[in-house]
Amino acid sequence: MPNYQYQGINQQGKRVRGEMQAANELDLEQRLREAHIEIIALKEKSTLFHFSFKRKVVKRRDLIILTSQFRQLLKAGVPLMDILDDLKRTYENVAVREIVASIYESMEGGAEFAEALREHEKIFGKVYISLVAVGEKTGQLDQVLSNLESMLKWEESLVSKAKKVMIYPAIVGTVVLSVVMLLMLFVVPELLGFIKEMGGELSFATTSLIATSNFVQHHILEMLLFPFIVVFILKWWLKKSTQFRVQFDGFIFKLPVIGKVLYNLKIARFASALAVMYRAGMNFNASMRLASVVTENADLEQRINESIRLIEEGEMIYKAYTQTEFFPSMAIRMVKVGEQSGNMDDALHNVSEYYEQEAKDMIDKIEPAIEPLLTVIMAIVVGWVMMAVLGPVYETISQVT
Repeated sequence: MPNYQYQGINQQGKRVRGEMQAANELDLEQRLREAHIEIIALKEKSTLFHFSFKRKVVKRRDLIILTSQFRQLLKAGVPLMDILDDLKRTYENVAVREIVASIYESMEGGAEFAEALREHEKIFGKVYISLVAVGEKTGQLDQVLSNLESMLKWEESLVSKAKKVMIYPAIVGTVVLSVVMLLMLFVVPELLGFIKEMGGELSFATTSLIATSNFVQHHILEMLLFPFIVVFILKWWLKKSTQFRVQFDGFIFKLPVIGKVLYNLKIARFASALAVMYRAGMNFNASMRLASVVTENADLEQRINESIRLIEEGEMIYKAYTQTEFFPSMAIRMVKVGEQSGNMDDALHNVSEYYEQEAKDMIDKIEPAIEPLLTVIMAIVVGWVMMAVLGPVYETISQVT
């Protein structure tokens, strides 16, 4: 949010100067008017030598807090415009204040809440905005916000758990790779002269270490650039080819261990979003189209679209899911019961809970296995280097004695 320098006249008729943050000039004028200051002149303060250490990123946690405050205050009878007015002044995250101020201005100009949110679709997402629109039309905005808050908290807990599992392997893997690179670049070359001077036949461990060291020294630049090149090409190809993106996203689910976890998480997330939208009163097929966005997987989106086509042609929902192989068999049985009993939103909620728990159980099993696996890898690398270096030394000593 930019800083503005202003000159004005206060209630006592005295000229005043000051500095204030505001989303734009209109926002500044409104703030000063409420402080009973009439503006004479204003200008935006130069940011050339100004650095801000406040957060400029809107995180999921910010969305949860915003949604929670919207829900609680609307339920208490506070007008939405008053809520926005308060948040654009007091919220600690500068980026959030700017967004809220923009929403406030749009609504002042006559836009609905959902329309104002649509200007910030990258932040809120299509699902969030569509559900807010449904809540506004049905008069159940506080209930919709409550469902959205629960869904966002659920997603946050899954992301936090996934990060927790990945932090340790990432740190240890980086350390192991760094140590190996340092050995190959600086330690092993110093030892090679000593090993060659001793003569004798070199073992496979020593020969392979020498070859690896030579390769690393001669191709270190290519090795450092290779991952970045691969990622760049992969991203370019995924954007360029829809068919490749579908195949790639489908391949991810076939990866050992992690593929099953990701699949369960995607299914749980889709079912949760679909249940929230269907419960809010949206058409089932329209809910499916929107819920497909939250999977962020082209393979699943293709299967969902095919399921929608079959349902529109008159097929039962559970049969459409069976034909497209979108849901696992357990989820299809739950959906079948929900469809036949008329409690589809409850059935989808149960699907979400079941596969969320499945994913969490798998993560809990993977987590304790990571540490010993990395320890074994480190032991193998260190053992290989030790055998390669100390093997010739031991043979030389044995010949002397």
